[in-house]
Amino acid sequence: MKRIIAAAAIALAACGHVTAAQTPDGLTDLDAITFSCPKAGLNAAAREAAKVPSQGTYQFAYFRIVNDSHHASYEVHFKSNYEGEADLKYCVALYCQQGWDPKTAKATVTLMGKEPPHAAGTAHAAECGSRPAPVKRRSKK
Repeated sequence: MKRIIAAAAIALAACGHVTAAQTPDGLTDLDAITFSCPKAGLNAAAREAAKVPSQGTYQFAYFRIVNDSHHASYEVHFKSNYEGEADLKYCVALYCQQGWDPKTAKATVTLMGKEPPHAAGTAHAAECGSRPAPVKRRSKK
């Protein structure tokens, strides 16, 4: 009987070790490298959405990478759970380069659909609002 209990305990310990090794905790390095810039853009837009007076609660609804270079641009939408409140659509510009720190990075967040206050905002809003035109092939003659 003691041998059966000991064997069961060893088997349970071994199974517990295998299960723990398969958890996603090992992805934190990948998460920090791969997603830090988009997360910083999402957080910047969320901070702006939180400032908007609302009878409901604005919730994340849409995310699009406009430019994934070190001069990153993202389009982020929030939708209110209160019927009748307008959707919030933001264009976020963020300078992300190797070794950058999301805590000190400055993001520019522009509410889309409104006239930007200066010319630099115009280019920024136009970049988020524009979608690439479909490629047209020239017909061969």
